[in-house]
Amino acid sequence: MVIGGAIITYLYTNELKPKTWIKNISCAALVAMSPITSGLAAWKVLRDSTAATAAKVSTSVPYALIFQSPLSYLVLSLFAGIMCREILMDITDCEGDAKAGIQTLPVKYGKEMASTVAMGWSIVACISACGESLVKWVPIGISRLMSMSSGADAMSVTFPAARKLVLSTLGGGLFAQKTFQVWRTKGGDVVLAEKAVRDGLLGVLLVLASFM
Repeated sequence: MVIGGAIITYLYTNELKPKTWIKNISCAALVAMSPITSGLAAWKVLRDSTAATAAKVSTSVPYALIFQSPLSYLVLSLFAGIMCREILMDITDCEGDAKAGIQTLPVKYGKEMASTVAMGWSIVACISACGESLVKWVPIGISRLMSMSSGADAMSVTFPAARKLVLSTLGGGLFAQKTFQVWRTKGGDVVLAEKAVRDGLLGVLLVLASFM
């Protein structure tokens, strides 16, 4: 993955950037690959660090565990979020890209379609950011709240899950809301698209914080 990322970075400006879709996918993949690479590297260190540790865990790469872990939600939300942000940036650069012959989505298919695609990716990013909390923690938190007589004990159990859900909802919701404003104008308001790109960074930071 590291070597592949280096090759993509090297080829990006001259080879990949002028190609429709490939430009956006390349940027999103570079960002999304980072947590996967780190996760696999951490597994390797954990597996090989000591004989005792190696005896406790499987020696095979835990692909099944990766797809069942928060890592999968993080990777999907990052990929979708960067795809959305890259398309919004293409909308703001549409005229310049057209003159340079760079066939981005808004140049080739129009700003209206580009804003619709960006809106779709923002929804995917929002759902995936909140996915782990909704699927895993919310039912557990509700059941424990109902079974516990002490409110303080219930809060101590559910606070991490609630913090995660609040941060992911705020971050994903902010990102989707800014993209929705651009979509409502059919991509015609470049100033609003630029604002969505800037303000969307806060949403990305909140989503990343929710996975801590």
